Amino acid sequence: MTTNGSHYAHRSVGSIVNENFAAARVFKSYGIDFCCGGSASLVEACRMAGVDFDRVVESLVEDAANEATSIPFDSWPTDLLIDYVLKIHHRGIRAKGPRLLADIEHIASVHGVAHPELFQLRRLFAESLEDLESHLQKEEQVLFPYCYELFDSSEQGACGEPMHCGTVANPIRVMLREHNDEGTRYKYIRNLMNGFAAPEDACASYRLMLTDLETFMDGLFEHIHIENNILFPRFVQLEQKCVRK
Repeated sequence: MTTNGSHYAHRSVGSIVNENFAAARVFKSYGIDFCCGGSASLVEACRMAGVDFDRVVESLVEDAANEATSIPFDSWPTDLLIDYVLKIHHRGIRAKGPRLLADIEHIASVHGVAHPELFQLRRLFAESLEDLESHLQKEEQVLFPYCYELFDSSEQGACGEPMHCGTVANPIRVMLREHNDEGTRYKYIRNLMNGFAAPEDACASYRLMLTDLETFMDGLFEHIHIENNILFPRFVQLEQKCVRK
C-alpha cells in the first residue's frame, strides 16, 4: 500500500467527501456509494464496489489538485447548510422533478416499444417523486424547524426545549431509512439505464432526458451526503449540548 493509500485506507468515504467534495466525482466514477454508504472505510467501499483500491486513491490524489471545484460544505455553519438544502435541493426537486417526469413519459411513448425499460423508468421515477415529496415535508415541518432552534440556542449560549417526539434521533432515523430507500432506487435506475449511456438509436430528446436524469440523481445524492454525513451528526451534537435534561 502506498503512502497516499495509508492516508485514505481506514477513513470513511463520507469523511473524505466532507474534506473535499470533488472526491464525490471520483467515487461516482467507480460506483462507490459515498452518501448512504458514507460510513464505510475506503478499503471496504472499494471491496463492495469491486474496484481496485490503489487506482481509486490515485484518482483521489489527482483530483485533489483541483480544489477550486470543491464546495467546502463541512466548513459551513449549520444554519447555512440547512438553508442550502431547502433552497437548492428541496426547490430543485420540486421544480425539476415534474418536468423530468413529463420528458420521461414522452420518451417512453415514442421509444418504449424498442426500449421497454423506459416504462419501468417512468414508474420508478413517478414513485420516487411521490416519496420524495413526503420526505421533504417531514424535513420542513418537523426536523429543520427544531434544528434551527437548536442552532440559535447554541449561538446564544442558551438551553432549548426537548423535541416533541422525544429526541432528534427519532426523525433522523426515519430520514436515514428513506435516504437509503432512494439511494437503492436510483442505483437500480442507473443500472436499468445502462449508466445513463444513450442507445445508438436515441434521438436528441432521449439523450437530453438521460443527461437530466443523471443530473437529478447527482443532486439527490449530494442532498443525502450533506444530511447523512454532516447535518445529522451535528443535530445530535447540538441537542446533547443545548437541550435541558
